[in-house]
Amino acid sequence: MNNFKIMTRKNILALVLIVGGLFFAVSGIADNIKLNPIKPTAKVALTDEQQGVLAVRTAKASVVNIVGVTPPNTKAGKDALSVNLPPQSIAGTGFVLEKDGLIATNYHVIESEGVNYSVVLADGTTYPAKIVGIDKFDDIALIKIEANNLIPAKLGDSNALETGQSVFAIGNSLGKYQNSVTRGVVSGLSRAIDENQGGPTNHNWIQTDAAINVGNSGGPLINMAGEVVGMNTLIDLTGQSLGFAIPINTIKDTIGQLKAFGTVSRPYLGIQFVTIDPVFKLKQNLNISDGAFILSVASGSAADAGGLKANDVVTAINSQKLDSQHPLDGEIQKYQAGQQISMTVFRNGQSFNLQVILGTLK
Repeated sequence: MNNFKIMTRKNILALVLIVGGLFFAVSGIADNIKLNPIKPTAKVALTDEQQGVLAVRTAKASVVNIVGVTPPNTKAGKDALSVNLPPQSIAGTGFVLEKDGLIATNYHVIESEGVNYSVVLADGTTYPAKIVGIDKFDDIALIKIEANNLIPAKLGDSNALETGQSVFAIGNSLGKYQNSVTRGVVSGLSRAIDENQGGPTNHNWIQTDAAINVGNSGGPLINMAGEVVGMNTLIDLTGQSLGFAIPINTIKDTIGQLKAFGTVSRPYLGIQFVTIDPVFKLKQNLNISDGAFILSVASGSAADAGGLKANDVVTAINSQKLDSQHPLDGEIQKYQAGQQISMTVFRNGQSFNLQVILGTLK
């Protein structure tokens, strides 16, 4: 009898395990588990899909459309559309920075002259917009609408990004699909982008394979926490899945000056350079692993006056060593135009210091 009881208990336990397994294995049961509402619970982890939905839901409330119709014979910006929109119509995206109506977007979205721009909120409410400040070099603009109690975007830390990290791009795709969402990964960091047609080059852009379309410019690139880590800005039409975003930390650094002065005063060195990595070191047969290899020096520039030459390697600025985490352009932006800096230079096997007075970017 005792053996029978033991066997019965074992059979019952086995039956419970089998039925429990079938509950989760049978097709359709798991599919019917609702994603909504998504409310994080202590000690209960969300699935990757649920976390993504929550992140997008958090960010969408701060995303706005930017529209404008140009008068006849007015030059339109880069995001002017000739398909699916009225003639001379402009479409872009932005995200709220402050609850009283301060909004960030790309400069190229609002660069057209003589255009009356409007902002359309997620609920369809439309407000006229005025330009607060522009930064042509980094392609950033601040605009303002007379509204209250808007939901500011949560700003993250772009310096904490890792290649392979999941991100979402949100924006006004093609000027007619408001708050469209695409998902991808961070496919590259510190990318060099020359938007200035031969001028200084931005060296710290985020590359992503999240689809970015015309009209998405100025919209947020967010992480899985719903934080804005970049501003979607550029599509490389020569390849597939090549989109680029301005790091949010770059935008944070300009907000104060744009609000106060309407523009940004930037130091200017006057060089073109490459940040040394293992591949470049091997190709150039260098004895130095970190630093900035100078490709050219602009005549009459601050670098020229300070004695820098092509093929020099700048290894430090004011004792801060240069590497992938401290690129030359990022360190230069910590100083003001007219300020003198000490640059450690490696040339012809010797290391020495040069004193350079920074110029002003125009």
